[in-house]
Amino acid sequence: MGLFSNVLLSKQDEEVAEILKDINIFAGLTPLERARIAKYFRQKNYDPRTKIVKECEAVDRMFVIKMGAVKIAKGLTEKEEEVLANLVDGDCFGEMALLDGSPRSASVYAISKVTMLELYRVSLMEMLDKESKLGVKILYNLAKILAERIRQSGDKIRDILIWKSLKKSGEELKKSE
Repeated sequence: MGLFSNVLLSKQDEEVAEILKDINIFAGLTPLERARIAKYFRQKNYDPRTKIVKECEAVDRMFVIKMGAVKIAKGLTEKEEEVLANLVDGDCFGEMALLDGSPRSASVYAISKVTMLELYRVSLMEMLDKESKLGVKILYNLAKILAERIRQSGDKIRDILIWKSLKKSGEELKKSE
């Protein structure tokens, strides 16, 4: 008998629930709560070199990598881009799309054959309607994640401003010599 033997769940829902335990958006959820939301995810496969997400495209879902690897890249010019991150099994991206569906800030490409678990914004809204207590926990986790990202961005901006100030002071010092 499995962990969910007293609940009617598919084998796939149990697998998804197990994967979700390590995703920060679902932190603090019980195994049963994760199993209840597993049914809202859709599984999709991508071949190597497939562009999963296009920069500036409005996408209405978040992704959890069930198996495989992707790279996230930001376009610099028409033919040049900078790789920002490589993600593997258990990593996720696109959480902000659950809230606003705004255009993506980077492109995502499959490095290998990839199996994704995708949670669409409309599915999250349905879950919020049907499972409000569970939805509140998830939204709270999203708020914490976004607050941390804002703090990190503020720190980066501060560091850039300090660097510019030091560089300017150094240039002024050289001129006065």
